[in-house]
Formats: sequence, C-alpha cells, structure tokens
Amino acid sequence: MSNSSQNTTRVLVVIPARYESSRFPGKAMADLAGEPLIVRVVRNAAWMQLADELIVATDDERIRLAVVEAGFQCELTRNHPTGTDRIGEIAARHGADLIVNLQGDEPLLDPADADRLVQAMLDDPQADIGTCAHAFAEEEAWHDPNTVKVLLDRSDRALYFSRAPVPGCFPGGETAGHRSAMRHVGIYAFRRRALEKFLDLERTPLEIQEGLEQLRALEHGMNIRVLTIDRAPVGVDTPADLEEVRKLWRQRYGAC
Repeated sequence: MSNSSQNTTRVLVVIPARYESSRFPGKAMADLAGEPLIVRVVRNAAWMQLADELIVATDDERIRLAVVEAGFQCELTRNHPTGTDRIGEIAARHGADLIVNLQGDEPLLDPADADRLVQAMLDDPQADIGTCAHAFAEEEAWHDPNTVKVLLDRSDRALYFSRAPVPGCFPGGETAGHRSAMRHVGIYAFRRRALEKFLDLERTPLEIQEGLEQLRALEHGMNIRVLTIDRAPVGVDTPADLEEVRKLWRQRYGAC
C-alpha cells in the first residue's frame, strides 16, 4: 500500500465493520482460510497502490483486536446508524483529501478497481463522490430489488439509483432495460468537503423511499462519478454467501 502518484492528494481508505450484522451476526469474525473475514478484507485492500493510509473502523473490541493482531490499523468509533457516519468519524481524525469507503465484507474485491476509482477522482476534480458499476450479465438480477441499479448520463455521472428495474419502457418499445442500466457496486470515494456536506444533510424523501443513501447526495445536487468495472466482488451478507466466497477462495488461492 503506497501512493506512488506524483499528486499531493492524500488518500485515506476506511473499512467500516460491525459485529452485529442483522442477517449474519458476527460475520466480520467468521473464518475465511484461517483468518477472520475482516482481516482477509484488509489484507486484500493493502495491495492498493494509491492509498496513503488504511484503517478499519469498528465499534467492537473483538474486531479491533483481530485487525491489530494481524498488523493493521483499527480504530474504535461510537455507534452509528450507517457505515458512512462511521467513516465520517474516522475522517475527522485524519488529514486526508480523499476518503475511500471499502466494504468490510468483500474479501475478493480487486484492489486495482479501488485504485482505478481513486484515479478517476483525481482526474475529475468536479466529481464530489465516486463509485463503481458494471453491466448486467442477465436480466434476472435486474428485477431483483436487492440489486441496486444506476442510470448514467453521457459523462458517466449518476442520474438515479433504484431497487426497481429501471429504466421503464414505453409500451411496445424496447423491453430489455437491463441493457441500459448498470449494476451498482458499493464502493465510494468522497472528497473531504463532499463527505462533510453529505453527513450534515437531512435524509431525503427518495433516500427513504428506496433505502439508498446515495440518493441523498443526488437530491442535493451533488455529482457522483461512476466508474465502469468488469464485474462486482462477491460480498458476504449471509452464511450461504460465506460458503460461496470460501469456494471461490479455494479456486483462486488453493485449499482453505
């Protein structure tokens, strides 16, 4: 992990992690190839080349100890309603210009994609927030309300995020809307001023309706740059997801 670019922008990567996950309590400490899931996530993130500092943010002492014992930085935070709020507390303690929010349950995220997102933000100073998306491989996922869709403008700015299968289609017109939408990937890069502004804003009607934080930014006119990547990492939301990640891990790295 080293910021090898010539720019002077300081990049802080924060990985929020909590123990009491609603669908999978204790998942941050679940075993993956002999180490807790959160440790595998931070080891993977440490391969980023454009990060100056990497911190796990948690409100649980068990997670903190596991991360520190593995040789990485972890800070305790207060209880927060969202991971973004937790990241805001960490960012307030550190002098970074760009703050990257990596999910604490995606050990297979390609660190090169995270670097590409950082570089996209460095190349696009008008963007307040950056995130990633990829093309839908099949129409079935487009109909799944647990899969978040994003519509882009001609400059790769987000127009809208939704759980619904957007865009809608004019009657008798094209019905393959999944070819027009992108599948959102939950990694974010915030400019410091944008993160501070976002956390000061009240929750907005569309955010509440869709259950998607990023709509708060759009409803207040903030620019979200969307980087297209090849595919999404497999996240761990349930015990079944963990088994799938273990299988993929064995295929990639050998026996667990």
